Amino acid sequence: MLNRHFVILLLLSTHLAVAQQKQVSFSEIDYRVRTIEPAPPARLAYELTKDYTTDKEKLRAIFSWIAEHITYRIKSNYRNIQGSSRLNQTDVADSFKWLSGNDFVAENVLQSRSAVCDGYARLFKSLCDYAGLRCALINGYAKGDFIRQAKFRCNHTWNAVYIDSTWRLLDVTWASGYTNYSGDEFIKRYDDTYFLSSPEDFIRDHFPDDLRWTLMEKPTLPHEFTDGPYRNRSFNKYKITSYLPATGIIEASVGDTVDITLETGDAQADSKMAIDTLTAFDSNMQKIISSVAFLEPLATENNKQKLHCTFVVEDNNIAWLHIIYNHDAILRYRLKIKKEKSSLAAK
Repeated sequence: MLNRHFVILLLLSTHLAVAQQKQVSFSEIDYRVRTIEPAPPARLAYELTKDYTTDKEKLRAIFSWIAEHITYRIKSNYRNIQGSSRLNQTDVADSFKWLSGNDFVAENVLQSRSAVCDGYARLFKSLCDYAGLRCALINGYAKGDFIRQAKFRCNHTWNAVYIDSTWRLLDVTWASGYTNYSGDEFIKRYDDTYFLSSPEDFIRDHFPDDLRWTLMEKPTLPHEFTDGPYRNRSFNKYKITSYLPATGIIEASVGDTVDITLETGDAQADSKMAIDTLTAFDSNMQKIISSVAFLEPLATENNKQKLHCTFVVEDNNIAWLHIIYNHDAILRYRLKIKKEKSSLAAK
């Protein structure tokens, strides 16, 4: 009996030693993936991950391959890429058999070897899905070399992955390189900053549509809120012509009433828009920010194009006001509670 236990312990220790020997450094993974050629998503995911045992190693292989092989699509080369990546009729017919729209985007990115942020993020998610890695697409606002839009609104896409029993953030687009100042040339340079970044570092230049994807209980406030409220992705499809308050930070005291008004150029056309707000969310795996109030503006009696809503500040627990229009979240204000009560409502 003693000999049997000894053999079992010996086998377990040998297996553990072999497993430890198989662990691969990130630098070695980065070097290996350079020679792997593009292939359909399912095949490529297999080739990238077959030699690795841990989720982090597989994740690194996918992330590094995309950053190395995919080029950011700039305006000067968009027309040539668009023509070279056109699908034939067989490709279109086959696309209807695909279960995920991410596969369709991934296939086009792999054909053209170029993409903007949405293509990078969808290719990453497609490869993660085939590799058995849990991954999410995140939409939001980002500032930096890739994005030069003055409006504080959704303009970028990145990813989150569930690894080692927690969600982590990454951006393979920004890790792949940067554009020059004029935006007409892409310079390839790998940046490890955006691989499994901490929430505190990531929010410095990434602000998600859904606050829960900050992975922070109390997200840092971007300075852009001083210029105007955050425009969610859904905002752009509606005919909203103006909104008040014009600044994104509303100061009020407990007991005050906050007034928010919007005006649309075509309320009837807005009502026919399909809803695209994503409500599904894994609350068991993610911190949920409870300091949010959802407000739905209603049309005034005299003017159907003008919308109005109010919010009574009853305590200091609410920090964010989300404006819901046609069941879509379109605007987000930051509510800043003053210590001393003001007799004036926020304007």
